[in-house]
Amino acid sequence: MRNCHCLLCSGGDATNSLSQEVARWGWHVVVDPGGEAGPPIAYTVGLWHSFGHAEVTLVGLDPAEMAAWLHMAGSEVLTGRVVCPDGQLDDILGSFAVLPRPVLAGWHRHLFGDALRFYRGQPVPIVQLARGDETLRLWERLAAPPTPADWPFPVSPDALVLTSAAIAFGEAAVAGVVHDEEGEWQFLDGPNALGELTIVHLAHVAGAHPELTAVADLPPGWEAWQDGPGRWLRTPLEADPDPD
Repeated sequence: MRNCHCLLCSGGDATNSLSQEVARWGWHVVVDPGGEAGPPIAYTVGLWHSFGHAEVTLVGLDPAEMAAWLHMAGSEVLTGRVVCPDGQLDDILGSFAVLPRPVLAGWHRHLFGDALRFYRGQPVPIVQLARGDETLRLWERLAAPPTPADWPFPVSPDALVLTSAAIAFGEAAVAGVVHDEEGEWQFLDGPNALGELTIVHLAHVAGAHPELTAVADLPPGWEAWQDGPGRWLRTPLEADPDPD
């Protein structure tokens, strides 16, 4: 099931021009002209909200042309067209054939900031409309950028973590932190939380909850729960019972 937690769906601040365009037309196209930091890039914002379709992006071409092509793609999605990220030739841009490929979530914080802000930290599906000669292949893993010197966690800010919608998109406090044996992190609003869970970047949770610095060194296989203001009770995770 598709869950959308964007500014329009959540009742958050939707007064900016991007949100207003999405509300009016169904999507907006963001264009970054590039420079020393990288090639030009353009991408849609709103296709996921409006149509349940992945956002689409082009890289490395003339910015104005990329914007026009992405508006063309949006118009096709409006009519019911679906772009499958299967790497097969697709004519969604007319005579300009592309190879749709899935964008890995690690790229989202670095290239798709407006989309992340609109979707309130949730990395929604994005498809790169590739030509086959890209120097920036977003379906390949991003080389790990330098971790900020003051970053307290042992994993990258780009790591995806499981948390409740109330924490990610609301104002709920983090009651418990689980760092499982596989190294995955969970941030929960209660030991019996049955609400909707979602995936966001660790940087999104840590930025909104600076108190989590105190449990950033939690070892794999441990959990920590709030035990009063500024106090965390740490315990090993209980082993799964033997089915035999």
